[in-house]
Amino acid sequence: MARLPSILAMILALSLMAPALATIHYVMPNYTWQLNHTISSGPVGGLPLPQLPVNSSTSTPVSNPITNSTSNFYTSSPFSYYNYKQERIKVRPEGWQGPAVTYDNNSLSVYGERIMLYSGEFHYFRLPRSPELWCDVLAKIKAMGFNAVSIYVPWMMLEPLRGEWDEVGWFDLDLFIGFAQTNGLYVIARPGPYINGEVTGGGLPGWLQRTTPTLRTADLEFLQAAENYVVRVANLMAKWQVDNGGPVILYQVENEYTMSTDSYKGFPDNGYMQWLIEKAKNASITIPIINNDAWPAGNSRPGIGVGEVDIYGHDLYPFGLDCSAKDWPENATYTDLWSKHIGMSPGTPYTIPEGGAYDTWGSVGYDECVKLFDDVQARVLFKNSYAVGVKVFNVYMIFGGTNWGNLGDPYVYTSYDYGAAIAEDRTIGRPKYSELKLQANFFKVSPGYLAAMPFENMTEGIVGFQMNSTDDKLVATQLTGDFGTFYVIRHRDYRQTDDVAFTLKLPTASGRWHLPARSANFVLSGRDSKLLVTDYPFGGFFMTYCSAEILTWNSYNKTTIVIYGNIGEYHELRFTHPWADPILESSGVNLFADINTTAAQWTIGPDRQWAVINNYVYMHFENRKSAYKYWTVDLIPAYSEGASSIIVYGGYLIRSAAETWLEGGITTGLILMGDFNETTTLEIMNVPLLARTLTVNSDPVNYTLNEHGNWVVTIDYKSANNTGTPDLVTGIEWNYRDCLPEIQSDYDDSGWLRSVLMTNNTDTAPAYTPTSLYGSDYGFHTGVLVFRGHFQAARVKAALNLYTQGGPGFAVSVWLNDQFLYSFDGNLGTEGNDTLYYLPDLEVNYDNLVNYNLTVLVDNMGLEENLIVGANRMKSPRGIMNYGIFDETVHNIAMPIDWKLTGNWKGEYYADKVRGPLNEGGLFAERMGYHLPGAPLSGDTSNNPFKDGLDKPGVGFWSAKLTINWDRIYDTPLSFVFQETDESKRAANGCRAWLYVNGYQFGRYIPKFGPQNEFHVPDGIIYTNGTENHIAIAMWAPNEGGAKLPWLSLKSGHPVRSTRIWPGDMNSFVAESYYDGREGSY
Repeated sequence: MARLPSILAMILALSLMAPALATIHYVMPNYTWQLNHTISSGPVGGLPLPQLPVNSSTSTPVSNPITNSTSNFYTSSPFSYYNYKQERIKVRPEGWQGPAVTYDNNSLSVYGERIMLYSGEFHYFRLPRSPELWCDVLAKIKAMGFNAVSIYVPWMMLEPLRGEWDEVGWFDLDLFIGFAQTNGLYVIARPGPYINGEVTGGGLPGWLQRTTPTLRTADLEFLQAAENYVVRVANLMAKWQVDNGGPVILYQVENEYTMSTDSYKGFPDNGYMQWLIEKAKNASITIPIINNDAWPAGNSRPGIGVGEVDIYGHDLYPFGLDCSAKDWPENATYTDLWSKHIGMSPGTPYTIPEGGAYDTWGSVGYDECVKLFDDVQARVLFKNSYAVGVKVFNVYMIFGGTNWGNLGDPYVYTSYDYGAAIAEDRTIGRPKYSELKLQANFFKVSPGYLAAMPFENMTEGIVGFQMNSTDDKLVATQLTGDFGTFYVIRHRDYRQTDDVAFTLKLPTASGRWHLPARSANFVLSGRDSKLLVTDYPFGGFFMTYCSAEILTWNSYNKTTIVIYGNIGEYHELRFTHPWADPILESSGVNLFADINTTAAQWTIGPDRQWAVINNYVYMHFENRKSAYKYWTVDLIPAYSEGASSIIVYGGYLIRSAAETWLEGGITTGLILMGDFNETTTLEIMNVPLLARTLTVNSDPVNYTLNEHGNWVVTIDYKSANNTGTPDLVTGIEWNYRDCLPEIQSDYDDSGWLRSVLMTNNTDTAPAYTPTSLYGSDYGFHTGVLVFRGHFQAARVKAALNLYTQGGPGFAVSVWLNDQFLYSFDGNLGTEGNDTLYYLPDLEVNYDNLVNYNLTVLVDNMGLEENLIVGANRMKSPRGIMNYGIFDETVHNIAMPIDWKLTGNWKGEYYADKVRGPLNEGGLFAERMGYHLPGAPLSGDTSNNPFKDGLDKPGVGFWSAKLTINWDRIYDTPLSFVFQETDESKRAANGCRAWLYVNGYQFGRYIPKFGPQNEFHVPDGIIYTNGTENHIAIAMWAPNEGGAKLPWLSLKSGHPVRSTRIWPGDMNSFVAESYYDGREGSY
């Protein structure tokens, strides 16, 4: 049974504090999960789901509790603006008929209620071993104000052996989707079968290299190969779709099905798309089916007939895919997106499933991606998407994770950080995280945007609107609806960094306003964009206009609204209310009241500013950095028509909030769950009226009331009691093994596979060899391939010609017996190597022929993706493409070679079912399992990989025990760092290395290419609770003189006092696996 966190002790403590004969009730936030993977609208994990009231779809007048009047002004289909509910996963209303998820040209609707689907991409398979960490990332996505998560599903990991299905442990999709639901997130399912995603083969399994069809087409052989996967994953998603009480809200077939070779004449293959759609529908998929064109090309759009999806979507990568750019490129704010959308798919909501950039071998590193794709980029380019009315918006990636265990394609290194808002180490300190939190939270409280449509001429001639700026440097776009108008203002040249002054003439329901009214102009500060509103409803009031941006608002027991801008900017707003002569209070803000209206003007400073109108409307005016500290948190449970959410200022992360209440539903207190990285003062706004006690995490705390009646409490950080980390060079004992016994004369390769197969894989190159020497023909799709070629000397003088291929950046080394012949240590522009090498004189005895052995190591950098249909690039082989031993004239074949080969132990029948099919390659230590925890150490401590290394070409393997004992309630990032210097890079001498932590390959290090020399390893892969870790390094030294690795160290990040679920708290859904001797391994 799963073990819940120590929060249970807190609940018990609260119950002891309660009055006599009273029972305190509490529903655990974020800690419920389904062990049996069943779906129902009833209890989940034995705890009730909150039943959300469904707003009326009529415009019946309701009583306004502020004025005690009745008016259509405050409610309208399908939104209730008075106390608008924060979004959660919606449940089926009683008596609801028809599909749960519908759509029109404006937006999606769930049970008739419009929603903005604001999603982040999270690949669960890039965070292995500890599903508890999935919960942590999902909670951080939810805390941003997002309401959905998008996922790829990796065919190559779920069906690594054709016809088999491997969905156990952390591969368990049911587990992940259930966690998304408990965190209140919808799921956009994107199972392909092709996913691209910078993963090996683009997600296609390696065994497809043994088939003959054109991939990603209606070729019958490909459909037969894909059917098992397509049907299984569709059945799984159908079980979890919204119609059945789950969170899966959209289903994407294929991925970027947009381009083909000129020679392939059958593209787009709409029959293939139709086959995928029909398989989904046959599996009872009833939610809308979508696509993602790589650009607005119109493929599979509604209306084409065969192969049409329900909702058309396209990717948007305005910066391309290059993190190395020193500045923003020209013309990335496309102004024709809306016209293209209404020309291709006018009946569906505008949908953008992807956009971002990754880094590659030899490039600049993700630190530069973070700088380029930062909070400023999100402010400008994301708002350009809002300007064209995007209503289904997916940020790719929101958390990138790690290309561990040979997961990546040939072009990407171990980190897949992606410069995402949530860093690879799961920290949220990047300004981009906070900026997206501002934007997403605005849409949570702005349902009027869902029915607003862009003005047809995007940037010119907006009726009644006028903006004057210096030299016409600014442009504005407008979205108009019945419940507010939304303007996006930006530089005409979006790369502009100058401050630009401007004035506005705004049409509103109360007339046309010339603004600013009390200053010469507004200013767009530097490289920025603003999303402004007019006639915007909030909490029973209407914002006539506001020149600053709105973060959020809440109208429980009083109305709180948070407004922000950049320091130094001047702003004005005006809003309507029912009071003829309101009481005005303010700090740093000038207020002007008229009958039923109040205006404010202020200049944003470094300190927080505020205004209070009639002791009921509380306005907080913040600079951007201060606004980043706000959290809007759903209350759990929200059984009453009272508080459904609260606003919290301060804290590293506020995960959840819950009420405690007595029998009869009387609220008694408030519980916050959050993380803290320093001593922090929290201000809690719109607290439930009857709440009296406050508990933060497991601690009852005392609070005070400030002048606004908000609760204020200071949380003491309490430094972590983390012991130091050992010196990895001299502080632990490294045990050495030779990892290339294959070159020894007494090595037994009788268990290896003999090259006897004929290849079907002639898509990218003809078959040159008598029998295949392609790794995938024998079930070896990942990591290093090892070949042994046996021949008998027939000539003294001979030359070896060897053409090998492993993908861009690959390496190859060759030995004759135990004598090193040559290496190619890699070139990022070359995926193969064709070398002619004159062999040393061979011993010839015609009476008793002398046997020789060739040993060839080929580094498979990953299988190519298959983005371009018709090219079949995924089938580009890995291994030996051609060979020959020639006489000294290099014209005549002198001697035949009998080849054997191996790769990862047991190939497609891989031995390590916990770590999956991609974790191991064919190095000797991997085949033997010496990288696994519990493996015996060699006892040879005479060689240190950093001090000694190898003195000649070869492969070495070092393993050691490592113990770290840190304070468990602190989430502390941990990385292994190779300390690179010019001298250490020279000593590395073209080497490549692999880092293993408790059996998981979590670092592929090639100092020749870079840029990565720091490898983050997540909790659960490495133990920091005093449990012994097994760490190992394999190093391939390809060149004369051998190699030494740069010194290795441990780097710890700042400890965060965390309430996340810790690895093991859920009884480790994922079992660990240990070294078991691997009987028969060689």
